[in-house]
This record gives sequence, structure tokens and C-alpha cells, in this order.
Amino acid sequence: MSSKESFFSFFSENKALIKEYIDTKLELIKLHGVKTLSRTISVVMIIFIISLLCLSILLLIGITFAFWIASITGSNIVGFASAAGLFILFLIGFIVFGRGMVQNQIIRRIIQDSMDDGEEIDN
Repeated sequence: MSSKESFFSFFSENKALIKEYIDTKLELIKLHGVKTLSRTISVVMIIFIISLLCLSILLLIGITFAFWIASITGSNIVGFASAAGLFILFLIGFIVFGRGMVQNQIIRRIIQDSMDDGEEIDN
């Protein structure tokens, strides 16, 4: 019986300390979650901005290519149709060959950034 009584006395004496420890651990877990979420959001925003810039550059190159073909053939319709055809070929090639590679790279990057931290929760 003395071990049971000593456990209850230990628990009653250190109740505030245990509660503070649990609250601190919960706060640490919340902060780790916020850190992971902020890293993930920043990676997604960077990918979005880079994609938007690449799309703009690709659009301008496409317009330049269309006008170049139009100047060679003498017809704007042929120039812009050939540029559209080239973009359709790029799109089909990306869907067939590159979509999985891009998705896997993005997923790996997000996982790496969310898992890459200097401190662990269980210190």
C-alpha cells in the first residue's frame, strides 16, 4: 500500500509541474506545425511565382515565333497556327512524359522542406 500512497502523493505534489510540462509540449507541437505549414506555403508560393514567370516568357517566345513564321510565310494565320500547333505538341509531350516527374519533384520538395529542421520535437 505504501507504493500506491507514494505514487498519489508524488502525483499530487507535482501536479502543477506535470501540467506545465504537458502544456509546454503541446505548445511546442503547435509551433512545429505552424513552422511546417509556413514552409509548405512558401514553397507553393515560390513554385506558383516561378510557373507564372515561365508561362509569361513562354507566351512571349510563342508570339515572337508566330510573327517570325508569319514574316517568312507572309501570312499571320499560318504563323500563329504554327505557334499554336507547337504549343499543343509541347502540351501533349508534357502530359505524356513530364507530368509525373514534375509532380514527384514538387511532392519531394514539400516533404523535404517540411521534414528538414534542426530540432526534433522529442528533445
